[in-house]
Amino acid sequence: MGIIQFKEANCKNCYKCIRSCPVKAIAFKNEQAQIIEEECILCGQCLLVCPQNAKSVRSDVEKVKKYIEKKEKVYVSLAPSFVSAFQVSDSRKIFSALKRLGFTHVEETAIGAAQVSKEYEKLIREEKMKNIITTACPTTVALIEKYYPELIDQMAPVVSPMIAHAKMMREVYGSRIKIVFIGPCISKKEECNDLQNDGIVNAIITFEELEKWMESEGVDFSVDEGEEPKG
Repeated sequence: MGIIQFKEANCKNCYKCIRSCPVKAIAFKNEQAQIIEEECILCGQCLLVCPQNAKSVRSDVEKVKKYIEKKEKVYVSLAPSFVSAFQVSDSRKIFSALKRLGFTHVEETAIGAAQVSKEYEKLIREEKMKNIITTACPTTVALIEKYYPELIDQMAPVVSPMIAHAKMMREVYGSRIKIVFIGPCISKKEECNDLQNDGIVNAIITFEELEKWMESEGVDFSVDEGEEPKG
């Protein structure tokens, strides 16, 4: 099942998604727009331009809820952009909200980003690569792999901050924990399922999905439990 899904009844033949797709990864068959999975880079542009709400993103929220219901230890790697996404300057408030949803522990993905930066610095000092392309964005990686394969050998052989942080959390808290990355990007859902990263991150929740979950549970940022996430 693809990350971006179409609601067939809502697709009204407007062609906006087809015209806006930067890599032309949407086809029109049987009077319905269809994602061409092997060509899609999960930039999300089609979601933004669709006027009929005909597309949806595969959600891991129910999977995460089941982890919590089963009393699993569910740890969060939280993208630092939560500050702008939720207009919450005090990280303790979002930590408190996540705890009330049932998460065990929260850390900021910035911990992994710090380690990734060190690896980039090491590559620069070694001077073994003529050019180094660095990115934490799975969409950019997919763009290069699918459309500019001649640049693959120039990509830094370093995992993203999400993957680095998840590996660090497993080393510290144990391999049996469940790790959920919460951030703004839908393409992280694909990175999570990549064969090279399989099993490192168990689920991805976007900020939009988190906001809807919080609303359904009556959880907000008004309570401060006094504990601050690492990062």
